[in-house]
Amino acid sequence: MGSKQGTGAPLASRGWRSGPIRSCSRTLDGTQLCLISGAGPNRPTATTCLARVRDLFDLDDGVVYLDGNSLGALPRSVPGRVAEVISQQWGRMRIRSWTEGGWWDAPERVGDRIAPLIGAAPGHVVVGDSTSVNVFRAVVSALRMTPGRTEILCDATTFPTDGYICASAAD
Repeated sequence: MGSKQGTGAPLASRGWRSGPIRSCSRTLDGTQLCLISGAGPNRPTATTCLARVRDLFDLDDGVVYLDGNSLGALPRSVPGRVAEVISQQWGRMRIRSWTEGGWWDAPERVGDRIAPLIGAAPGHVVVGDSTSVNVFRAVVSALRMTPGRTEILCDATTFPTDGYICASAAD
C-alpha cells in the first residue's frame, strides 16, 4: 500500500473528492451519520443526524465534548459490552476466547471496518498497539541486539513521550 502524498497528480485522481458531500453513511454500530449540503422535505438535516450521534454517548446536557485524542466521550454501548467480555469471554470461555470470542482476528476485523473510512481496501488496515508501545518495543529490541551499549540518542525536539520511553528503556 503506497502513499498518495507527493505524487503531483490532481486531487481527484488520487481519490479525493471536491465540492459538498451529499451523502449519509453509517457508523460502526449502524447509526446514520449525515454530511449534507441543504435540507429538503425528505432529507434529514445535519443537526438531526448529529443529535442522533450525540445520543450514542454518555454526555451531560449542555456539554460539548470534542476531545477524542486520549479519552473521548464514553459510548453508551460500551459498559454493557465490557461487562459481557469480562463475565463471559474472560470469565467463562477464558483461553478459548482467543478463537471462539474472536480475539485472535480482532486486529484485522477492526481494520476492515476502519478501511473504508480512510479510503483503504479491505485487508490493508490492521489495528495494533499504540505508537508509544511500538516505540518502546523497538528501543528495547535495539538495546538487546547490542549488549553493552550504554547510551540512547533521542532528539530533544521529539514528542515528549518518546524521550520518556528512551529514558525508561535505558534504566
